Order: sequence, then C-alpha cells, then structure tokens
Amino acid sequence: MEIIQYIQTIARVSPEAVQRISSSFVRKELQKKSLLFEEGQPVSSLYFIEKGLIRMYYINRQGKDITFGFYTEQHFVTIPESFFGQIPSRYYLELLENSVVYALGHSELMTLIRDFPEIMEIENYVLRYFLLKASERTIALQFQTAEERYQTLAASQPSILQRAPLGAIASYLGITQETLSRIRARKLS
Repeated sequence: MEIIQYIQTIARVSPEAVQRISSSFVRKELQKKSLLFEEGQPVSSLYFIEKGLIRMYYINRQGKDITFGFYTEQHFVTIPESFFGQIPSRYYLELLENSVVYALGHSELMTLIRDFPEIMEIENYVLRYFLLKASERTIALQFQTAEERYQTLAASQPSILQRAPLGAIASYLGITQETLSRIRARKLS
C-alpha cells in the first residue's frame, strides 16, 4: 500500500499505528468527472491519491467555476477548513482522470489520533501542506504576472500542463484561455 510508505516519510509512527492506519483507509476506484464532494456539505474524508488528477474549484457569484488547485499522485487532498472544522465546504473536488484514492473518515482520524497520538504528525503535515499551497497561490495572484504564474506552474507541477483541461489551467492562473494560448505559443517559439 503506497500510502503507508508515504506516511512513513512524513511521520514517525509505531508499527501498531501503521497497522491501524492501513486498515482504516478505504480504497476507491473512481471515474473521470466524478465529484468527491460538493459545495455546501461538510467534507467527511481525507483522501490520498494513488493514481489520478483531482481539481479543487468553486463557483463564483457570476456562476463561473474557478480552479483553486490541482492534486496529483502521492498527495493528500481534502478541504482542510471543512474536514478539520466539520463545516460546509465552499469547494468541489472533481476527478479529471480515472483515479484510485484512499479515503479516511474524519471520525476514524480522530479515533486514530486518540489511540496513537503520534498520528497527529500526519494531521499537522496535511494542515501545513494546505496552508503553504494557499499562501503560494495568494502570493502568485498578487505579485506575479500571468506569464510568471504559468512558469511557476510549469516548474512546480509540469504534468498538469499535459493532463488538465486548458480551461481549468487558465482559471487556476487567473487568465482567459486566449491569454493562456498566447503564453504557450510564446514558450514554443
């Protein structure tokens, strides 16, 4: 189980905790275009992506969907404020490819932490990861040009440029598809 190797790289957990973690995650094979959850519902699970690509997005006041982030293999994905706070989510998680994920319910995580306090390292890692991603996104939108944001995405998550739809990439970068096409054309010439 790849998730166990990943967890062992981010947290020091006992063999007993590893066994419980292994039996607590539920493997799910999901189809492209499926939603892991929708806006308005509390997020009930933390997901680990074994295979696939997931897009986090929201619908703005004008009814347009805005991509907030992309998540690929060997990463956790959830909506932290909703999952950890058990409040309704403002976001959707959409599968952009057929995917294999492992799901861990909120109550299962809390039980694991109660029984094995060292598992809190995993929770802290997930919170730090999402805080860093949100901070990087805010800084990029405020201080980088469209071309710099594209270069940052190409450097940090190059597979997204081949795997995600252009509209989702443009939305993530805060630009139109036409602007994205111009940036890509300049990169090729």
